Amino acid sequence: MLHEDSMKSKKVQMKNMNAALGQSGAALILALLMISILVVFVLETTRAMQVEGAGARHFQDGIRAEALAKSGVNIAISLLKNDLAENEVDHIGEPWALLPKPDALPVDLSEAGTLEGRVDDEMGKFPINYLVDEDGKVREVHRQVLTRLLTNAPFQMEEEEAQGLVMAVRDWLDKDDEPTGEFGGETDYYQSLEQAYGCKNGPLTSLAELRLIRGVSESLYVGTEENPGLKDLLTVYSDGKINVNTAGPLVLQAMVSPSVSPDTAEGWAESVVAYRQEPMHWDFLSESDWYRNRMAGYNDISLPVELITTQSMHFTVQMTGKVGVGRKSIFAYLERRKSDKEEQNPVDVFVRYKEVY
Repeated sequence: MLHEDSMKSKKVQMKNMNAALGQSGAALILALLMISILVVFVLETTRAMQVEGAGARHFQDGIRAEALAKSGVNIAISLLKNDLAENEVDHIGEPWALLPKPDALPVDLSEAGTLEGRVDDEMGKFPINYLVDEDGKVREVHRQVLTRLLTNAPFQMEEEEAQGLVMAVRDWLDKDDEPTGEFGGETDYYQSLEQAYGCKNGPLTSLAELRLIRGVSESLYVGTEENPGLKDLLTVYSDGKINVNTAGPLVLQAMVSPSVSPDTAEGWAESVVAYRQEPMHWDFLSESDWYRNRMAGYNDISLPVELITTQSMHFTVQMTGKVGVGRKSIFAYLERRKSDKEEQNPVDVFVRYKEVY
C-alpha cells in the first residue's frame, strides 16, 4: 500500500512539474514572440523614418535646386536687359552668351549648389516660319537658304528631294488647301495616312511639329551623335533674320550664294566662327559686312542683306540647378524689346514660355 501511495504521489508531482514546465514554455514562447514583434516594429519604424527623412531631404533639395535654376534664368534676363541698353550688337563673347560659367555670373552661386545650362540666341538659326509671308507666298531668299541647308552636309539631300520638302513645309505654313507641286502636302494627303490628322495651315508653335510634315523623318529632325538635326538648326522664335555673329557654321554656309563652291562656302563659314571667337575682333562685329571686309580672302562672299543682322531679340535659356540629391531644370523663351515708355529701364525682356521639369 505504501508503495502504491508513493507511486501515485510521484505521478502527481511529475504531472505538476510538467504542467509548470508547459506554462513556463508557453510564457517563454509568448515572450519571444513579443520580442520578435517589437524588433520588427522598431526596424520598420526606423526604415519608415529613414525613407521619410530621405524624402524630406529630396523635397527640400528639389525646392532649392529649382530656386537656383530660377536664379540662373533671372540673371540671364538681367544681363540681356543691360546688354541692349548699352549696345545694339550681339555676339558670342557677351556676358549673356557665357552663362552660366562662374566668371560670367554677377554673383557667386557656388555655395548654393551647382548651376549648369546655356543661353542660346534663336536668331542664330534659320527662321522656319518666315518661309512664307502673310499672303502665303514663298520668300525666295528663305527658300534658297533652306534648300541649301538640306542639300549641304550633313543632310546631303538630292536637289529634287530638298525642294519637295520645302514645298511640304510651305503647304504646312500657308493658309490654303492647295498642294504645292507633286511633293507638297495639304489636308487630303495627311488624312490619307494610317494615323490621319489635319494640315496646320499656319505657323509652327513648336519645332516638334516638323515631325508631322511630309518628308521629315525622325533622323532628319533629331540628327545623330555626330551631326545636328533640323531641331538644332531651325527656330520658331525669330523676327525673320539671322544674326551673322551667332549663327552656326551650317547655317552660315547655307546663306552663301550657290554661285560659290561648297568647299569655299564651308571654309568661309569655319573662318567666320574662328574670327568671332577672338576678343580682339569683337569691336568689329557691329559692322554689317565685317564677314567680308575683315577676313582676308573672302571679299567675293556676300550674304542676302534682307536676311542678316548683327542684333538679336529672341533667346532661349535652359538652366539646371543641382543641390544635394535635388535636380531641377527650367527652359524659358525670352523676347527682348526696347521699351516705348520713357522709363529708367529702356529695355523689356518678356518670358513668353517657361517649363519646369
